[in-house]
Amino acid sequence: MSRRLMPFQGWRLTLFQAVMFAMFALFSIRMYDLQIAREGEFQAYADDNRLNQLPLAAPRGVIFDRYDRPLAKNVPAYNVTVVPAALPSDPDEELLIFNRLSALVGVPPTAAIAAASGSNIRSIEELVAEGEGIAPFRAVTIAQDVEFHVALQIKEESISLPGVDVFPVYVREYPTGALTAHIIGYMAPIPPEEAEALIEQGYNPAYDRTGVDGIEYFLESTLSGQRGYILREVDVAGEEIQQLERVEPRPGQNVRLTIDVDLQRAAEEVLAKRINLLNADYNQIISQQGVVIAMNPQNGQVLAMVSYPGYDNSRFARAIDVAYYLDVVGDPLKPLVNNAIRSLYPPGSVWKLITASGAMEEGVIAPLSTLNDPGSLVVENRYAPNDPAAAQTFVCHKRDGHGLVDIFGAIAQSCNVYFYQVGGGNTNVPEVTLRSGGLGITDLFRYSTAYGIGSELGVELPSETQGRMPDPDWKRIRYGENWSTGDTYNASLGQGYVLVTPLQLASMVATVANGGTLYQPTIIDSYLDAEGNVLEPFQSHVLRNVDLADVQGTLTLTLVEDMIMKGPSSLACTCEPDSQYYNPVRCDAPSYVNSADISADPMNPDIRNYTVYIPENYVFNGAVCRPNRFDQNYRPAFVTQATYDIIHEGMRMAVTVGTAQKANLPYVEVAGKTGTAEYCDDIARPLGLCVPGNWPAHAWFSAYAPYDNPEIVIMGFVYNGKEGSIWALPVVVETMEAYFRLKNEREGIPPPPAFDPNLVPTIPAPSPDEIQLPEGNQGG
Repeated sequence: MSRRLMPFQGWRLTLFQAVMFAMFALFSIRMYDLQIAREGEFQAYADDNRLNQLPLAAPRGVIFDRYDRPLAKNVPAYNVTVVPAALPSDPDEELLIFNRLSALVGVPPTAAIAAASGSNIRSIEELVAEGEGIAPFRAVTIAQDVEFHVALQIKEESISLPGVDVFPVYVREYPTGALTAHIIGYMAPIPPEEAEALIEQGYNPAYDRTGVDGIEYFLESTLSGQRGYILREVDVAGEEIQQLERVEPRPGQNVRLTIDVDLQRAAEEVLAKRINLLNADYNQIISQQGVVIAMNPQNGQVLAMVSYPGYDNSRFARAIDVAYYLDVVGDPLKPLVNNAIRSLYPPGSVWKLITASGAMEEGVIAPLSTLNDPGSLVVENRYAPNDPAAAQTFVCHKRDGHGLVDIFGAIAQSCNVYFYQVGGGNTNVPEVTLRSGGLGITDLFRYSTAYGIGSELGVELPSETQGRMPDPDWKRIRYGENWSTGDTYNASLGQGYVLVTPLQLASMVATVANGGTLYQPTIIDSYLDAEGNVLEPFQSHVLRNVDLADVQGTLTLTLVEDMIMKGPSSLACTCEPDSQYYNPVRCDAPSYVNSADISADPMNPDIRNYTVYIPENYVFNGAVCRPNRFDQNYRPAFVTQATYDIIHEGMRMAVTVGTAQKANLPYVEVAGKTGTAEYCDDIARPLGLCVPGNWPAHAWFSAYAPYDNPEIVIMGFVYNGKEGSIWALPVVVETMEAYFRLKNEREGIPPPPAFDPNLVPTIPAPSPDEIQLPEGNQGG
């Protein structure tokens, strides 16, 4: 007979023990996980409930013009808050407070009244109820940016308004408004798509606003400073128990710009006046857009940058005026766009300065050699040379022609036919006079690239456009067509596929004026502390050495030229994340140095070290790295002082005896170049204006002064302005007069005599003995 087992004996006891052991082991593991392994995580959760960080706003840096007049400053605004837990417990007393606040700040007191009014504004009652449910001791903002007298009234009635308080905050104010809006920009709340990235940088989307455009955007990290905070211990209801830590905010740096507000105002007024006169003259709307840029050619400082029409950034200073914002966004003239740096236009005859540079340096024609301009030039079709109907005719603006002209007369009179031949050749001219094929598109590309065309110049404003200097590969890829002689003719005059920003063209003229140094155009003069002391003084930066004469040691070439010559190992290709050659380890822009052979003689190389200047805050996202443009045999172009002397004389003659005589001021010697650029864009095409032989045209004029020692370059552009010498020239002349008038006033010098166009003196062209010709280019 077997022995009867007890309930907890044998296998049952063993199973029970195993289960109990497993349970204790599980609890032990879980306890280890909670108490030891994840201690930091749960401590953070506890601290998040226990600790509260109250932000302390950092004063944003003030932006001044070059004479310390504020362009963007901080002014106090007043927010009204309510602490739900501090309100009376009696609903009737609470309602009295809500009603009184409503009368002062204009917010509906209750949800019922808000609903009855049909507005989308949340009532005080709703805002307080929501805050009470989250953290009763945390202040709820019920009104922002109330008038000062309202804030004062609430403070005076604070005894009868328990739980109500007024907190001062700082908001942006733009004293010059629309005058400098494209330069200064504006601020706006942090958008949701940028919130995560900015939180990692210390921003709080609930409180902070960031720069959206202009210098406010470009120098966001410099201007914003560092927000401080008070770390508090609070109970479950949000009531403060004690303060644990206080970190004071670090104010943003003040910035002094190169802009002269007085000159900016004068330029804008002149431009608007001339556009209005143009429209009145034709008795219809001809133009509503234009640009004026004034620069110091000796250092790249931008003194004025007008893009017309503009917008009023003061409407976005305290809060975004939604209705106004929608109006300007929907405006077909795109007033939010800074056309000086973001819009592309054909440059027209001002471009001839580049063609002249290349022609003189490459020995295409001697300076005193003449070419005949009968008023037009016929180019036969290479595939149908005996068919006159297949030929293409290129005309001069002077339909009966200029006759025999040399380089001086061609610049002065803006002779198209001369530059057609110099740029693209003419088989009817002996090679002893004109190089076969002329300058050609390859060399024209080299010289335009040397002047910064096709490159971002690095002005301290967002969304600068690179511009475009085409070449045969570009046309083949873009249109599937071969490059033609006609394309070269057009490109030689700044027409066809050539597109530039007004700033690029102004910088090119500034480079010509100063004798061969392309400076980074800059709007930043210096950084200041709160007392106005200079922390970082102005320093000019060279983007390209176009003249080798003054360069000792390492050259500076453009990012595009480096990319073409060095290909996969170039700075752009190793630094652009979208490039197939991207290598962050090798991307070291500040210390980048390379070498290139700058000699035109392959049997006599001249190897020179060069660097590439990368402007402040530049982001490698411009798709500069293009494998189809790699060319290890590419030779950077340079221009000698002898060539610049010729171009300078031609520009001076343009003012004294040529197309720009109305710019011949009596008190300062001016040199300049007119430009009229035919175009067909998305505005002209739908209007049926793109008629072959009668295309619409933009007006350009650029000038510098004084002639012998340039201190100011001014570029004027009138969209659809018909004729540069008629509509763009007066804009530049009146802006230049304003520059010298302001200069004299500041120096205590009597103003110059009023300009009378009827008293324009004429200066004869120089004799051959007075002209220094480039070496090796004396014949013809």
